[in-house]
Amino acid sequence: MAIVINVSQLIIDSILTGSILALGAIGLTLVYRVMNFPNFVHAEFVTFGAYSAYIINKTLELNLVIGSIFSFIGGGLLAMASYKFVFSKLQTVGTASGTARMTSMLIASIGLSFVFRHTIQEIWGANVVYYEINTPNIYEMVGARFTSIDLVIIGSSVALVLMLHLFLTQTNIGKAIRATADNPNLSKISGIDTEKVIYIVWFISGGVAGFSGLLRGVDTRLTPWLGWNILLIAFTVVILGGIGSFYGAILAAYIIGFAENIGVVALINLGLSTSYRPAIAFTILIIMLILKPRGLFSTSSTRKGG
Repeated sequence: MAIVINVSQLIIDSILTGSILALGAIGLTLVYRVMNFPNFVHAEFVTFGAYSAYIINKTLELNLVIGSIFSFIGGGLLAMASYKFVFSKLQTVGTASGTARMTSMLIASIGLSFVFRHTIQEIWGANVVYYEINTPNIYEMVGARFTSIDLVIIGSSVALVLMLHLFLTQTNIGKAIRATADNPNLSKISGIDTEKVIYIVWFISGGVAGFSGLLRGVDTRLTPWLGWNILLIAFTVVILGGIGSFYGAILAAYIIGFAENIGVVALINLGLSTSYRPAIAFTILIIMLILKPRGLFSTSSTRKGG
């Protein structure tokens, strides 16, 4: 049986998926670069950012342009608080062993994630909720059907990625972040306030995650499991792109976006359930770990000190 593919629709859907995944993965990458551990509580920054915008949108009856600002701030502040009260304390654990320190922070991030997720559920309930959004315009072009909301999601994601690129490469703070990620001890000797840099990284990471939560909520719906449902795929993106690689994460997000949507088309044409969709990303991950375990763009620098 021949598989029928609407290429134009596939491209639009894949770019939409990749745009949301890119923001989620970038936040994970930034924290990993300066802290050297996989941060599971990142999922709740995504969720909290989405619900921060929900407060603005539903409770205060303001539009999502204002809500998007609060999604970034909400996610960023929760991330900073997580670092200040939990992870900064754990940095001194197992100083003789980087593995012990990473393990303690990893376990703490999983535990803190459960705390935040269930707190969000207690506050807003477990039911699915939606943003108040005007009925979007629907467009059709070269066989593809998309909405004005799709264009806003893609455009805002690309804009934020470009702003982050400029921030990291053209500003003094951005250069300090890169220096701290590469070698925190040398950065301290050079006069960089590495503790301040780490706080900034956590805020940006949480803010970008919160904004991606808003986009995910607009594209689908809001639940307390919003962030957790995309976290493992975001980890797949990070590993595929090369752990710690900012640009690798962006490229990998779109690769996963295309792979997932191609897989969904194949599943539908084969008469199989689309519930297999999450397995597509993990299948790609397993293949990559076997063939190229360091990812597409692994960071060659070795983090020293800290």
